[in-house]
Amino acid sequence: MHTFSDGSTLSKEQLWNRDAAVSRLGGNEGLLNRIVDMFLAQIEQKRELLKQAVADMDLDAVRFNSHSMKGVAGDVGADAIRGKAATIELKAKQNNVNELHDDMDELEALIEQTIQVMRA
Repeated sequence: MHTFSDGSTLSKEQLWNRDAAVSRLGGNEGLLNRIVDMFLAQIEQKRELLKQAVADMDLDAVRFNSHSMKGVAGDVGADAIRGKAATIELKAKQNNVNELHDDMDELEALIEQTIQVMRA
């Protein structure tokens, strides 16, 4: 699982809160599976758009793309991605660019871990 710079790690449940996602959908597993499939189809494009925005230091694009990623991650219960995307969005709103590249690296690792958990 993902290891942070302080040595802490996230469990599978922290990466993907599947139970909460199913609960929000009234227990409809089929619907969750369709939403997960859509998430997996979209996340790579969203990651690339956000990565490019961070590389360009285009804070409007960083805000827009991190907000979009936060939304799709929240829909599917990808809580770690949602949380990191929210952090990136807030930093962009505050014009705090000092750690955006590090945050993006961490987000990319979280995306990879979450995809692995979802596909397992």
